[in-house]
Amino acid sequence: MGALLSPAAGGRGVTQAPILEVRHLTRLFGAGGSLAGRGLAALGLAPPPRPVRALDDVSFAVARGEVMGVVGESGCGKSTLGKIVAGLMRPSSGEVRHAGRPVPAGVPRGLDRQMIFQDPFSSLNPRKRVTDLIGEAPRVHRIVAPREVPAYVAGLMERCGIDPEYGDRFAHQFSGGQRQRIGIARALAVKPELLVCDEAVSALDVSIQAQIVNLFMDLREELGLTYLFISHDLGVVRHVADRVLVMYLGRVVESGQVEEVFDRPNHPYTRALVAAVPRLDRRRVAYAPIRGDIPSPMNPPPGCHFHPRCPLATARCRAEMPVLRTVAPGRRAACHLND
Repeated sequence: MGALLSPAAGGRGVTQAPILEVRHLTRLFGAGGSLAGRGLAALGLAPPPRPVRALDDVSFAVARGEVMGVVGESGCGKSTLGKIVAGLMRPSSGEVRHAGRPVPAGVPRGLDRQMIFQDPFSSLNPRKRVTDLIGEAPRVHRIVAPREVPAYVAGLMERCGIDPEYGDRFAHQFSGGQRQRIGIARALAVKPELLVCDEAVSALDVSIQAQIVNLFMDLREELGLTYLFISHDLGVVRHVADRVLVMYLGRVVESGQVEEVFDRPNHPYTRALVAAVPRLDRRRVAYAPIRGDIPSPMNPPPGCHFHPRCPLATARCRAEMPVLRTVAPGRRAACHLND
């Protein structure tokens, strides 16, 4: 069972009280299988359908004002975790708590948790003008009086670096970076406490990425925001995050303060991820991908899911699932080598 990861003190602008708690979160896809598959299985002509375990007993806590990074390869469950936290998807089991209050499964997401999506174009309605994209939610939810909506929207656009004079334009008339700024302004329009950023800069050019990351950090300081920052780019996460979760095949394999995890990785998977990040202070390094392929989440290997790709795997790794436990103050890892 995954233990709850408590927020640590000492982060940039972080207080101790957790704003987000995730407890033993599990998400299965395709547990029932298709109608044809169930029929064939009932006749003994096919094996019973196997569910995809996208999340497997994930637990952690995020302090108010903290940036929690989530990293891992594609298919590790990062986006599924973000959607459940934002209220866009139901968990199969487990609990999400916001500011100490449980968030009931199946209840539409609250205004206090908003999501910034990876693709800033497909997440914006192409038939609405920018002022409507940003102003619709605060008008419907009565965040501000109807007569104050235009000024409110103009202020959000300025805060996010968009000229309010462009409010009558459509999303396709903006660049990728400007569209992402519109998406951020739309999320801020309902005055959220927590932003879930799901690969929010990965679709942008490198120079634009830096501008959007700086905008996130400025908004954090100005508005006291908390972030769940999901990314495959370890360099970006190291720059913005206070703590980091490393995920592999639906499980958290390591967590801790971002500098400690990246400078002294404990889990072999984290070491492989960090070793693959190019650095200016390392010359003539032969970079190599992690050996082997990611196992199928429909048929994960027994024991430690990483053992088929781990150069340090033992017989115990192949047979027994490691438990996520404390290996140093503020650090947790799920690896038998710590024994």
